[in-house]
Amino acid sequence: MVTICGCSHLRLSFLVPAARFLLPMPATGGLFMDHKQLRFFRKICEEKSINRAAQKLFISQQALSKSIAKLEKEVGVPLLVRTPEGVRLTVAGQLLEQRAGLYLEEHDDILRQLRATQEGPHLRIGYFMGLLQELPPRFFGRFMDAHPEVKFHFHSYTDTERSRAYQNDNCDLVISTAPLGQGFVELACLKNPIGIIFSRSHILHGIPAPCLSDLKDLPLITLNTENRAQTQLLELLQAHGLVVDTVLGDADGDLLEELLQRGFVSFYAGKRSALPAWMEFRFLTDLDLVWEFYIYGRRGRRLLPVEKELIRSILAAVRPEEEQR
Repeated sequence: MVTICGCSHLRLSFLVPAARFLLPMPATGGLFMDHKQLRFFRKICEEKSINRAAQKLFISQQALSKSIAKLEKEVGVPLLVRTPEGVRLTVAGQLLEQRAGLYLEEHDDILRQLRATQEGPHLRIGYFMGLLQELPPRFFGRFMDAHPEVKFHFHSYTDTERSRAYQNDNCDLVISTAPLGQGFVELACLKNPIGIIFSRSHILHGIPAPCLSDLKDLPLITLNTENRAQTQLLELLQAHGLVVDTVLGDADGDLLEELLQRGFVSFYAGKRSALPAWMEFRFLTDLDLVWEFYIYGRRGRRLLPVEKELIRSILAAVRPEEEQR
């Protein structure tokens, strides 16, 4: 029997058939456990430190410690042992770590099925800041128009905040420029080489094989995102004495075009065929960086047909043509 209390607690007095998972029951006849407590506990197991886990969860260390203390009180046994290096799991903690993941997968699947019976399917999408600059105009708008039966939810993150996408906001799909941790399975991965774009009237148009030194004293643009490629790019530019003049975000497409027409140069790893005719793309001979692009789905649940279609559409929109340097 499953009793749902406000959709945030489950009464764990049952055996989950799909997961074959049973939590020990106290003599009172029922154990109420907040699913967020279990997510917090799993993050501590992953980080092996309450302090690091609190940072990844964007909560205070004190709040996380209180949550775990409450969890230990509810189950009636210690789960963690604090050490100078961090924490280690007790035998009970190891058992809970193994089975909590199965329970959380079943919990999320139950909620999805219940919501679908009343409102049609929901699709929660977490994506990195900067994605919208890589997609055609109104990409998501057109996709939503084609699927009016689906209720879409969007959550935008910097890559340093990406753990929130599955720890706190319960997203079904996450589009990231960095690998995610446990809880999600990789569905697709692209690695696009980074080059530059500029106006065809620019002085660079006459240089068939430009290099980083050709960018000296030119106004440069990068994207407002936090990922490994961006960090490596900024370090490389600094090593060559180059300075980024402008940093643009998702909503700055019109400004980007205006600046390129005024002589700016922007770094770019998107689809070349999507560029307007007046814009030119070139690789730099001494720039060997790739922009990584991942799509993740929640582990343990089946993809909806609309999710598979969305993934195919995104990949078709961002995958560069097979061009050689």
